[in-house]
Amino acid sequence: MKRKTNLLILITFLCLSCNSKDKRNYEFSSELKNTEIPEFVFIESGDYTIGSPENEKNRWPKGEEDIRTVQTEGFYISTTEITEDDYYSVMEIDAIYDRYKYLPVVNVSWMDAVIYCNKRSLKEGLTEYYIIPEKDNLKMSDIGKNENSNGYRLPTIDEWEIACRAGGRTAYYTGKKIAAEQANYKSTGRKSVASYEPNSFGLYDMSGNVDEWCWKNKWFTMRKGGSWHSEKMYYLRSSAVIFSDEFEKNDYTGFRVVKNINCDLVLVTKK
Repeated sequence: MKRKTNLLILITFLCLSCNSKDKRNYEFSSELKNTEIPEFVFIESGDYTIGSPENEKNRWPKGEEDIRTVQTEGFYISTTEITEDDYYSVMEIDAIYDRYKYLPVVNVSWMDAVIYCNKRSLKEGLTEYYIIPEKDNLKMSDIGKNENSNGYRLPTIDEWEIACRAGGRTAYYTGKKIAAEQANYKSTGRKSVASYEPNSFGLYDMSGNVDEWCWKNKWFTMRKGGSWHSEKMYYLRSSAVIFSDEFEKNDYTGFRVVKNINCDLVLVTKK
C-alpha cells in the first residue's frame, strides 16, 4: 500500500511539473502597461556609429562587427515586438494556445517572419517586400528583395543596432550594464510588450523578452537582443548577434518589423 501511495505522489509531482513547464510562457499578465504606444518609431536618416570595441567585456570576436559608421536613409521600426494577436490575425491561423493580445509571438521561424511581412503588406494594400518563389523545399537563399517596396520587412542587423543603441555607445542602451528591473532576462517566460521603460528612441524590449529575427547574411539568418531565456546579461548587448537557420523555432524568439522611408505610413496607437 505504501509503495502505491509513493508511486501516486511521484506521478502527481511529474504531472504538476510538466504542466508548470508548459505554461511557463503564459504566466504573466497579458495587459499592456502603457496603453498609449505608437505602433512605429521613425529613425532619422544620417550616419550612425555601431559595432563593439575589441575590449568590450564578453565580446564574441567571430560573431560581432568592429566599430564602424553606417549610413541610413531613415526607416520606420515597430515600437514593440510583434505580438501573438498581431501575428495570428495576419496569418489567419488559430493559435496553438490561448492567444494573448500583448505577449510577443514565439515559436516562429525566420521563414515564418518573412511570410508574415508579405501577408501583412498585402492585407494593408502595400507592395510585398520579399520575393518568395512558389517551390517545394523553400530555403533562405531562395528569398529575394524588392528594394522599392513600401511593404513590411525584417530589419538588417545594422538597422536593428541603430535602433537599439538610440545614439549611445555603451555595451547596453542602458549603460555599462542592464538590470533585471530594465529588461526581461534570466526569467521563467515572456512578459507583455512594453513592460519596461523604452530606450531614448521610444522603443521597447530592444534587449530581453524575446530574441528578434533580423535579415540574413550569405550563410545564416541572425537574431539579436537576447531574451527571457538568456542566462547571461551579455547576450543582451547591443552588438551581440546569434547565428541561426531559417527554420529554427523556439519559445524565446520572435521579431519586429521595419518599413522603408518611401512608404505612406499612418502612425496608429496600440490600445
